[in-house]
Amino acid sequence: MKLKASAAAIGLMACGVLSAQTIEVQLGEKVGTIELNVNDAARSLLEQMPLKLKFEDFGSAERIAYLPQKLKLGSSPTSCAPSEGDLTYYIPWGNLAVFVKGWRPSNDLVPLGKLSDQALEIIKSSSNRTIEIKAVRSK
Repeated sequence: MKLKASAAAIGLMACGVLSAQTIEVQLGEKVGTIELNVNDAARSLLEQMPLKLKFEDFGSAERIAYLPQKLKLGSSPTSCAPSEGDLTYYIPWGNLAVFVKGWRPSNDLVPLGKLSDQALEIIKSSSNRTIEIKAVRSK
């Protein structure tokens, strides 16, 4: 049984699904969290913290923001089928994309993490205001 559980965990890690680190998004007094996946791109995002970003609407499914530097991808997965609340990185443009509804499987889209309901609401309602993003310190 332990062997099957370990094999499943390794498979999930290879897809960037297991959470490794929590980050916070803040807009005014509102705070939400994002659980980052275990992959090289998510670690590269952490290296850029803290960040101040403005998210803009892109189509009907996502809000995007541009990072100061492109992420180092390493062995991160480079495609995914995003669902509502997913944080991803679009390789060609070097931007973060938060999905406000599900989308089709897409190449060049790196899964980075999952937003809490509060974080998703902050991103959705941010309009053109700056959102602060920072790593949460381990206790």
